[in-house]
Amino acid sequence: MQADGSVVELGSFDGATTYPVSSPLALLGLASLSIVAISASKTRFAAILIALSSTLGALVAIVPLIVTRDISALDGQLDRLTGIANTHGLQDLLIAPTAFASVWMVICAILLVYLTWMLKLSRAWSNQDKAASSRNEKSFAQGSKEKSQPKDSIELWDDQR
Repeated sequence: MQADGSVVELGSFDGATTYPVSSPLALLGLASLSIVAISASKTRFAAILIALSSTLGALVAIVPLIVTRDISALDGQLDRLTGIANTHGLQDLLIAPTAFASVWMVICAILLVYLTWMLKLSRAWSNQDKAASSRNEKSFAQGSKEKSQPKDSIELWDDQR
């Protein structure tokens, strides 16, 4: 902003303040990736789908705002900094974005590709989970049969030591 012929810096704002939709979408993506890490089969597929949707939603919602340099979410803070209600009459406002916006867009695009790849591979993971669980159930059933056999008094004595 120019006041009395000199350039005045009103303030600097981060992306979460400038684009408030970014934080909930990032938390949704992080939560769904956490679910992917601890779940199996259909739950994992749904969680990957949610993470994919939140990343795509973030790109669709925020990239146009970054490109057009829309700072409408900062109106309240600009009111406080300038004393001008709803930024009426505010001219020569220079918006200088940092490289973090570009880095964020690249990271989201890479994450979108990675999540798409995970979504395709998750069907194979489900089959491996079913095979591993069926093997574990068979070995558990065999182990319980061996333990259910009656023991003689010497084996009971040895087990108690």
